[in-house]
Amino acid sequence: MQHRLGTLGITLGTMLLTVGTLSGGAQATVRTVDAPRVTATGAQDLRTALRGPAARPRPARAPARSGSGIVALDWSDLDDTPRPARGDYLVMQPWEYARIPALKAANPRLRVLMYKDAAATVVEAHETGLYPTGVGYREASTHPRWFLTDRAGRRLEWSDWRGLYPMNVADAGYQRAWGDNVLAELRAHDWDGVSIDDTLTYLSHPTVDDRVSTQIPDDATMYRATESFLATIGPRLRGAGYLAVPNVTVEWDTWRSTLTDWSRYVSGWENEYFVKWGLDRETRFHDADWEWKMRMAAWCAARRLPLLAITYSSRSDRATMRYHRATWLLTWNGRTGASIFVPAEEGASHWSPRANTRLGAPRGKPRERDGVWRRAYARGLVLVNPTTHARRVTVPRGYRTRSGTVVRSVRLGPRTARLLRR
Repeated sequence: MQHRLGTLGITLGTMLLTVGTLSGGAQATVRTVDAPRVTATGAQDLRTALRGPAARPRPARAPARSGSGIVALDWSDLDDTPRPARGDYLVMQPWEYARIPALKAANPRLRVLMYKDAAATVVEAHETGLYPTGVGYREASTHPRWFLTDRAGRRLEWSDWRGLYPMNVADAGYQRAWGDNVLAELRAHDWDGVSIDDTLTYLSHPTVDDRVSTQIPDDATMYRATESFLATIGPRLRGAGYLAVPNVTVEWDTWRSTLTDWSRYVSGWENEYFVKWGLDRETRFHDADWEWKMRMAAWCAARRLPLLAITYSSRSDRATMRYHRATWLLTWNGRTGASIFVPAEEGASHWSPRANTRLGAPRGKPRERDGVWRRAYARGLVLVNPTTHARRVTVPRGYRTRSGTVVRSVRLGPRTARLLRR
């Protein structure tokens, strides 16, 4: 996930990364123990440090599903977000585990996912000794074959995210160590699963000096390597009672085949740039570029396969918030998945009312007329104009705007949406 970072985004500095979320689907078993003292030596110290059961706050009444979530991976994101448990899914860094009891007391239905990168390692651990990756650099260095190397034997480094060293995700030993380490961390606290970043379908990260590995030299090999990783890790996590939610890189012509091939291994999917590219006020998708994203969400919803649909932009970009939320609500099945809006600015709340408008349960299927899509909800109406031309739409009686104005028709500008209440 890319919030000030890479595919689901990793933020390097003092080793802070960026992540994703989801709703519904398989449910993880509950395990609660005291926070262990963890060192950088890895999973063995983590397992030996576990103590007995921790006291938990009294649980609150679970709110209704909202089809919303939060990705909070930078260091102050959770502190800057009032009531971070209000959605269905929350993705956060491994070292934020101490927050879990309070989050689940506030919302027992919340699914809390731990961020972990699948395809790279980093040198420095967090001060807790935990890594945003499944395997730390020190452990990986005792197994040189895990690193991707060029013909001269030099280890590759991603040039778009310096300090990240790509790993051979097809290596059985690396897969085993990744699973061992991540499961040990999951079992130490009350996590529900893992947000797995950089599950690559092609060589999407450039490397320093444009070096090419001998182990994974091309896109086809990358696809097979990632499938091997998911075929091992996904069932292992799910078999232990946890959600496995990869952040998958797909395009208009690859999403259906990739999800068809790989969904049997996992609990759901994350997908970034749901209605636009970039982190700020870039142009929103329209026509065919918008439609394949909507079709992908519908494909997942029809199979009750949770999808975390993520869009980035400025916290003042209200038009994108509405467009993102409305596009999601066109296909939401009322049970699984979540739309997630991530603000580009530091110090911003990761929960915006416009990006998380609740209209109750869906009523009927989405319909399209003259380029405008609509769908009725128990407490409102969703309207999306994904074309490059303005449209005026007549609406039934009883609908009003966010401010309370009763309307019978709405003008929709190009690439805009409206969410009406009733």
